[in-house]
This record gives sequence, C-alpha cells and structure tokens, in this order.
Amino acid sequence: MQGQTIIATHDVDELFISTIVRLIQRRFPEPPKYHRQNTFSGHLLVDQRKHRTMETTAPKTENISPDEALEVCARQIIVNYFHQMMSSKEGAKDGSDIEFVHEMRVTSRRLRAAMDNFVDCFPEKAFNKHYKKVKSITRTLGAVRDLDVLIARFEKELAALPESEQADIRGLIEHLQQEHKDARKPMLRLFAKLEATGFEIEFLEFFVGGVCNPDEGR
Repeated sequence: MQGQTIIATHDVDELFISTIVRLIQRRFPEPPKYHRQNTFSGHLLVDQRKHRTMETTAPKTENISPDEALEVCARQIIVNYFHQMMSSKEGAKDGSDIEFVHEMRVTSRRLRAAMDNFVDCFPEKAFNKHYKKVKSITRTLGAVRDLDVLIARFEKELAALPESEQADIRGLIEHLQQEHKDARKPMLRLFAKLEATGFEIEFLEFFVGGVCNPDEGR
C-alpha cells in the first residue's frame, strides 16, 4: 500500500512498532517504484524516481559448455552456488560483519532456485534431503538478516533525529540488538549440526560424484 511500510520485527513490542512506522512514514512518504526488465545476463531493477539500475547476479557459467549434457551442467551450476554459499559461513558465524549473513542468505536462495530448475535430473529422495537443508539455512539466516537491516537503518537515522526523539530510538535499537542476539542462536546451532553430520561433504559427494539418473533413488 502506497505510503506504508510493513516491517517484520519478530515480536518487537507495539511501542517500538509504532515508532518505526511513524518515523518511516514521515521520512519516506512514497516507496520507490520499480519495473523489471529481463536481460540475457540476469534481471535489471530500475528505480523510476532516481533512474538507478541495479543488476542482480547471474549464474557463473565459465566452465560450462553448450555441448555438455544437461545433468553435467546442472551439477556444475549447483556446486558453484554451493561453494559461494559456504564461503560466507565462517564470517556469518563470527558476526562482526553483517554482510556475510547477507551474502550467504542471497546465495542460498540462488542455490535453491538452481536446484528447483534441475530437480528432475536427480534421484528424488536424496535430492530432497539436501534441498531441505539448504532451505533451512535460508530461513535461519533470514531471521538474522531482517534484524541486521533494521538495526543498521535506525543507527544511521539516530543522529539525524531531534534530541526529543532519540531516547525512543535508542531503546528500539537496544531491543532489536537483543532480538538479534537471540536470532543468532538458532543459526549457530544449525551450523553446528550441519558440521557434525557432514552436510558439506555429503552434498558435494551427491552433486559432484553422484548419479544423475532420476530413476535411481526414488
């Protein structure tokens, strides 16, 4: 709805919610308008108010030949995204730089999209097991990322607010930081569980060395 912004705050108190809505409605009365254009290399999101173009990341296909079988290409694309996702894990666990959580979440969504596209190339039962684990990574990271964005946003806004409004925002930030701390616990537990169960090794063994016959393993 124009002029309104809905924010998921994970059970933040009503007082904090009303503060968020009031400030955003005052400072951002009209949300940006986008239209999407399909391109060969990905998608372009165009902000019609400022005419800025933001390009999303397309799959890396340097080592993929058009002469390769579909199953071989599927493996290469999925494994490429998996490596990208896992390369951000240690930074996400550390938590000192919020961009690692962001990158890992974004890449996990790209990985799931690739897996959706190539689902018929793989044995269903084993494929679904790996897919569910990637989905759990996306979901758990999402809870942390939502709060990262909110905290960063209001920390940036704090200095520009009148003194009379800063107390409420400081209280909001403190509350969100506690929510953020709580949201990281399931993420860290999930990472520990995946490490203990050999998720990374099993995933790569399946998609790199596994059989791509959809009739096997059903």
